[in-house]
Amino acid sequence: MRFTVPHVRTIKSRSLLYFVLIVVVTAAVISTVTMVLGTRDARGRVVGQLKSVITLKEQEITSWTNGLELNLDIVLSEENVQQDLHILTQDPPSSDTYRNAYSRVQQRFIWAANRMGLFQEVFFMDAKGAVLLSTATGHEGERLGINDYFVQGTRGPFIQQPSYSLSLGAMTIVASTPVTVQGETFGVIAGRASLASLNQIMIERAGLGQTGETYLVGSNHRLLTELRTPGYPIPETYVRTAGADAAIQNARAGSVTYKGYAGHGVIGVYDWIPKLKIALIAEQGEGEALHSTRVALATMGGVALLAAALAILAGIILTRSIIRPLAELGTTAGRITEGDLEVTAKVLRDDEIGTLARAFNRMTAQLRGLVKSLERRTDHLRAINEAGRHISSILELDELLPYVARSLLDTFGYDSVRILLLDGASGRLLTCGKHECEKTEQIGTGELEILPAMRSVAETGEPALWGASTPPTISQAVELQPSATSGLPPQPAPVVDDARSEIAVPIRVGETLVGVLDIVSVGIQALDEQDLFVAQTLADQLSVAIENSRLYHQAHELAASRERQRLARDLHDAVSQTLFSVSLIAEVLPRIYERDAEQGKARLEELRQLTRGALAEMRTLLLELRPASLAEANLADLLKQLAEAVTGRARIPVDLRIEGAGELPTDVRIALYRISQEALNNVAKHSGAKRATLSLAFEGQGIRLLVQDDGTGFDPATAGAGQLGLGIMRERAESVGATLKIDSKPGQGTSVHITWSPPAAV
Repeated sequence: MRFTVPHVRTIKSRSLLYFVLIVVVTAAVISTVTMVLGTRDARGRVVGQLKSVITLKEQEITSWTNGLELNLDIVLSEENVQQDLHILTQDPPSSDTYRNAYSRVQQRFIWAANRMGLFQEVFFMDAKGAVLLSTATGHEGERLGINDYFVQGTRGPFIQQPSYSLSLGAMTIVASTPVTVQGETFGVIAGRASLASLNQIMIERAGLGQTGETYLVGSNHRLLTELRTPGYPIPETYVRTAGADAAIQNARAGSVTYKGYAGHGVIGVYDWIPKLKIALIAEQGEGEALHSTRVALATMGGVALLAAALAILAGIILTRSIIRPLAELGTTAGRITEGDLEVTAKVLRDDEIGTLARAFNRMTAQLRGLVKSLERRTDHLRAINEAGRHISSILELDELLPYVARSLLDTFGYDSVRILLLDGASGRLLTCGKHECEKTEQIGTGELEILPAMRSVAETGEPALWGASTPPTISQAVELQPSATSGLPPQPAPVVDDARSEIAVPIRVGETLVGVLDIVSVGIQALDEQDLFVAQTLADQLSVAIENSRLYHQAHELAASRERQRLARDLHDAVSQTLFSVSLIAEVLPRIYERDAEQGKARLEELRQLTRGALAEMRTLLLELRPASLAEANLADLLKQLAEAVTGRARIPVDLRIEGAGELPTDVRIALYRISQEALNNVAKHSGAKRATLSLAFEGQGIRLLVQDDGTGFDPATAGAGQLGLGIMRERAESVGATLKIDSKPGQGTSVHITWSPPAAV
């Protein structure tokens, strides 16, 4: 900065000032270098200590998770437990064997939960993910097949990362392990444990001083264990410090100095625990960690400064009247540039320095007003943007409405938010305060007299801003006029004190009023036009989300209806007719057998083929309903099922030949199955064949598939694309790199050849 120095009297002051600066800068440089080097060494010692604590905590966490898996193994180790669990998946619930097995296993589960003290709930799921038995009987019957602890639990021992349990109202960890019989998995046993033990491990602050602590953070930044500083509840708290971000994003260990969750400077060491997908963080306040070093460095710096002060004491005394106000003004300017707009400069004189101080005070006053206004508008826009992004992705109203209400409460500090969804003369009301939300599933519009602002909007369809500074005021107790269509009787608005203000805006879908959004604030800061803008914008976004939810559920119901119709057609075409034939044969079989035993045996054989065919058709339909099962099935078993289905349905014997064995990629296995299915369907519907052959041969790493019949055949040159499913079969073969060849002549049958070999490695 360049100073303009007055003539005569300021020359001496400038000379003295330069002298002081030279001495002070020299002392400051020496002190700074010493402080930087000392601080770096001290920081290294603190990081080493925190790493030792991290290592100890990781060992304790590993021991705890191993205990979860061990306890599940102990539950299954008792004699006959696995046999009893298998009975629960096979026998009907009304049978004595089922009830006895249920009782024995339940006692074992309760013993495991109570005696070992790790699990709050132990439960068993069948192969489809349905809960057959639980120590919390209210959870029995739930379907948990989509949860990771079920899917991964069918493959081996698994521990799911911590998650929030609505039923327990706390963070939990679920450990699971498969239950097998003769090497086949028929279910999964799981245990749900609270994080109390992990919390106790984290609370122990060995070697961390007064400000040190360790805690766990989930992969979504959610706090999992208690913090030393109160006011950060679980699971509402999300930790987004530099340490937590580095651990979660990089999934590795490290150390960094940053602002902690409470806004204070800390030295942190973090590590990623991949088994639980959580971050382990150890922190110690930077002030405490470096206190002794800073005291020593400050002492050294003080000695240096004292020496410099003695050298310039005479000059400072002479120039103090000038330097002091300039220094104070400079300090004030520094604090302003750092964001402290509440500071004011002292006006000690009427010269240029005093004029500058008054200019600073006017500037900071203007900046305070501008910053507050800008911060408020920024918060509004950020909240609208954040809520809009989430609203567009939420299709369930039971999740959407509480999210919108909680966003408004958390962002702007409102006292309560209400959302009313109208349905004719009644509706659903959600009321959220600062601590909890309450739902009223059925509320008549005639009951809204206790909510005058919402009643007014429901009647007029126009937004309303109520408060001491906006007309009409609630304190005037103005009598509301009923709407011509609402049927609501006129009710007086209650008298509310001047510290309360309220906004209610309509939620419209097109021209239809579907709800009301109501916001209440009690305090000095009254709601204004900016709050009204926020409320109306969110109401408009909410209306779009409500319409999206309605359309989504309509589409879902339509898809389900179409799928039921398709299954009904398939059952009629593929199974019902076969079962009808079985019924006719079974009805006349006794009479045929009495007349001719050989013919009766032939009919029995036909009955057996029809029954196997019907069973195969049913299995095929079940595979269509469960694509995952189709992807996991063996190709030879699938082809056997197809052959039996065609034999039973079309009365065409299919000779199945399997040569060799091998593993195929999933997409290749499914493509070959679909091609075989299409070819056999053509044989059954169009060929008029008396016999057919389906052969599968493994040749090295490749495969050869043949579908052949002795039917009427056709001329491939005259068959258009898509006839007899030829186009579909070619597309499936090309998608996996297989070769498809079709040989056929009129009257000489048809042969479909498919060959596939794995692509050469690059």
